[in-house]
Amino acid sequence: VEVEQEGCDLVVSGGGTVVVIDTRTGLPRSLRAGGRELLERPAELNIWRAPTDNDRHVRKQWERAGYDRATARATRVYSARSAGQEGAASLHADISVAADAVQPALGVHAVWTLTGAGELAVRLRAHASAGFPGLPRFGLRLFLPRVMQKVAYYGLGPGESYVDKHRSCRHGEFRTTVAALHEGYLRPQENGSRADCDSLVLSGDGAPGLSVVGLRPFSFNASAYTQEELTARAHDVELTACGSTVLCLDGAMAGIGSASCGPELLPRYRVDGEELDLDLVLLPDPPSSDPIPAHN
Repeated sequence: VEVEQEGCDLVVSGGGTVVVIDTRTGLPRSLRAGGRELLERPAELNIWRAPTDNDRHVRKQWERAGYDRATARATRVYSARSAGQEGAASLHADISVAADAVQPALGVHAVWTLTGAGELAVRLRAHASAGFPGLPRFGLRLFLPRVMQKVAYYGLGPGESYVDKHRSCRHGEFRTTVAALHEGYLRPQENGSRADCDSLVLSGDGAPGLSVVGLRPFSFNASAYTQEELTARAHDVELTACGSTVLCLDGAMAGIGSASCGPELLPRYRVDGEELDLDLVLLPDPPSSDPIPAHN
């Protein structure tokens, strides 16, 4: 595994995988496998979701805290060889997440470790700032090629599931498509998440694939629409696809609750702990044309 400095970038390569970390954000802006690019936009730390009907009251607190416009800025990025992992290299980043004119909502320590086999381990540890409301979510957002429409995962399914909305689901292996994951609510809002997942594979004919393995359970959402688009539109017929497959990988996602006509979200379903984490391994795959049928 080699690490090189190129301007504002740290380029890590090994096992046919090349990761480019932007030292201004501490996040990958490029992920290439077999010479093919997987990221159509730089990766993002993700704390916003399109408010649901039940978020109508807490949404005001979220927007006042700037969660809908928060961005990441690295205060320090450095490389280190990984102890106990011969042939691997790690990039460490201290990251502040904040909106303009608002104090940081989160401090995040990110570790990106590339092995000689081309596997990228992701370790995020976040500390929430005092005085801020609970987060909508905490995780990563990746913009992948639109052709990556096939989805296979092991977790709760076949329908959407959240920490407080999964009684109709079961654990199992499910195969589906990005379009089928979308729940077309008349009023666009957060939808289609799959909770308590151990693994995920996205692929498409003639495109590189991406496998995700959770070192602890995670949630994911794959959609043609960004959360900003879902937030901005009043009706489902107004939605416009962004042109990419938007993959959200969440270490924590707030529950759905019943606050539109009932009590606020119960404390155990909120994302308001002082420490948040996400532990994944990303495995870029070579292009494949193997079909993945509709979910079981």
